[in-house]
Formats: sequence, structure tokens, C-alpha cells
Amino acid sequence: MEVKELISLIKEEVPNKAIDLMDSLELLKETIADTLTEILKKSNTAFQQRNLTRWNELNRLIDRIVPIEGKIAQTIEELDLDVTMKESEIEKRVLPNYSDYLVDSNVEHTLYEDYTHRRPCAFKMNGNSRIEVSTWKEMLIKTCEILIEKDEEKFLSFEHLEKMNGKKRKYFSVHADGMREPVSIKGKMYIETLMSSNGFRNLVIKLLKEYNLKISDYKIYLRADYSGLNQ
Repeated sequence: MEVKELISLIKEEVPNKAIDLMDSLELLKETIADTLTEILKKSNTAFQQRNLTRWNELNRLIDRIVPIEGKIAQTIEELDLDVTMKESEIEKRVLPNYSDYLVDSNVEHTLYEDYTHRRPCAFKMNGNSRIEVSTWKEMLIKTCEILIEKDEEKFLSFEHLEKMNGKKRKYFSVHADGMREPVSIKGKMYIETLMSSNGFRNLVIKLLKEYNLKISDYKIYLRADYSGLNQ
């Protein structure tokens, strides 16, 4: 079965899983990009040291990884859906008894985890104080508010930066037209907030990278985990 045909069937039969797949591949693509950056740094060092054997080895490795990155990007584009499930709709689908699924809200989690069916209560970035939130949407909004205060010009540039937006829709725009659930950040820029929990996670990762902030310094705290309901 061709990959396109397989993706088409997944989108038709289990569209919510298509969203999960797309979000997971986005994270994988970001990780591969980081890997390439690190290898490129080593390659440049090897060239500066005139270690051409090492330089050739690293460049061959880069040549092998780049096509994989391209295939993943193509698959993400083919998986992209016109309709994304709202977080509130997911919440309604998995709320039998809230208290049964509470978790330790003091445990730190990273941006490299799967947050499907999990709910946040707070986050912390760059070693600053813990910021309380009740949804992934609120976490993204407050993160954006911090970043736009840090460098407004950079934040406003995201509207025209291809990698910061989806193939079929804008995640950043000075105009709300065409956005499904826009939220204004400080009256300067609208951000799209209709996405899955892992979609929010992926966008936060992209934001931190653009600001040259360590992803590992961003901590998430959970209030509930409904994963057991969906096994």
C-alpha cells in the first residue's frame, strides 16, 4: 500500500489519531533538525582543524539524514487536517471522575513527553517562578506574553516565517481573519489556539528555539492524566 493511500485511510477512519501522528512527527522533525545542527557544528570544527577524514564522515552522515527529514516533512503535510479537535471536546470525552485521575502537581515534566489526555496546572521557564494555568491553551498564551515582552520585534516576525506556521493555516498573524480560534497577544499579534495538547507543546518548542532558549529549562506540571481511560 502506498504511503499516501495509507495516510488517506487513517485520516478517514481515525482522524483524531491522524492529528496525534502529525504532532508526533512534528516533534521528531524538530529533534532531527537539532541533530543536524549539532552534526554540522562538529563538521565545521573538523574543517577548521583540517581533519578532512572526520569532515567527510560527518558530511556523509548529514547527507543520509537530510532525506529522512524531508520525508517526515512531506508526511506531516499529507497528514495535515482541515479540522482539529478542540481541547474542550477531548476534555468532555474523557471526564468520568476527575479526582480518580489527579497526579502529583509538583513533578516536573519536559516538552519531549506525550501529553495526549493529560492536563496541565502550571509551567516554568528559564528558572523563573512557576506560572499557574488550567489548559494547554492558557500555557501557550502566557508563554507568548512572556516572549513578546522579551523581544517584540522577533515575535511579530513570526507571521512571515514559514516554519512558524502551518501549511494550511497561520499560527501567527496581525489579522484574525482566517484563523479558527485566534487569541490576541498584548494587542500586537493573534495566535491560533485550536490544536491538540501535543500541538501546543510543539509550538512552544518552536518558540523557544527562535528565542534561543533551552528547551530543557521549560518545565510543565500536570494536574491530571486520563491516559488510562484510552488504553
